[in-house]
Amino acid sequence: MSKNALVRGYNSTSAFGATKKETRTKGLHSRCVRKGRISILGAVMLTSIIITIPQCYGVIIRCNNSTMKVIPRLMKVFPTTEGSLNLIHYKLGRVPLGGKNWTEMTQQLSQLLSGYNTRQMNYQNITECSEESPPAGHSCFFNIQLISSECTEAKTFGYRRSEPCIFLQFPNISNWEPVPYNISDPQTVNELPERLRSTYDPRYAYINCEGDTAFDRENLGFINYSPYQGFPVNFFPYTGQPNYMPPLVAVHFPTLRIGVAVNVVCKLWAKNVNHTEDAVPNGTVRFTLLVD
Repeated sequence: MSKNALVRGYNSTSAFGATKKETRTKGLHSRCVRKGRISILGAVMLTSIIITIPQCYGVIIRCNNSTMKVIPRLMKVFPTTEGSLNLIHYKLGRVPLGGKNWTEMTQQLSQLLSGYNTRQMNYQNITECSEESPPAGHSCFFNIQLISSECTEAKTFGYRRSEPCIFLQFPNISNWEPVPYNISDPQTVNELPERLRSTYDPRYAYINCEGDTAFDRENLGFINYSPYQGFPVNFFPYTGQPNYMPPLVAVHFPTLRIGVAVNVVCKLWAKNVNHTEDAVPNGTVRFTLLVD
């Protein structure tokens, strides 16, 4: 099985000859209607209330004397998303001229990867795993050198070239571990997306990202994953081991349409993962990409 999977994408051309302004508006509008928001302005006004919600996994948040429970999710999104649309938005250009805010995002990603370094191989409870699980009380070493060069600090994680990389990381939910599908059971395998069935490997909890609608898929284009298209199952469960290195996946969007708000849905696939909105823990994350 190839560890670097490529999901078939779509040509990044505007839908039905729409103008740039119309196309961008349509992308934002589709998310607002689905979420029941009245307008983008309303979402922006609420940002101060809900901006931290996507990254709060199982935390109780109190606001205006009301209590909201945030459903724990099996993936964290980096860089940090904003507002009710879980927006990742930046402007192209050289620093310090036009492209000011993409540097903040790449700094977040550099900080994320700084927690994964070769020195950790010297820790007594870190083991370099292949297919086997680590000994009790130990954790597998996660080698970020296997991440595609397109999603590295040396290439600004693709942000300078409008080819952003988004990182999905396991959020250290205690005692949870993915249950692989039984590939000899047609009923369970049919639960997988068709594009994953031919390459399914029970050593991984697969991750599949795509545009939320046909419009989004057209403007999202191709998707690349590295170092694998999912989390290796021998990194689970997390039981509070010191120096634990949570698995992560770099999701690269090399043909993202500029000037269009594209809604993306990413799902983690395992037999014990539910993707309904109220499932706990939840195997789905959503975000909107917008590059100007």
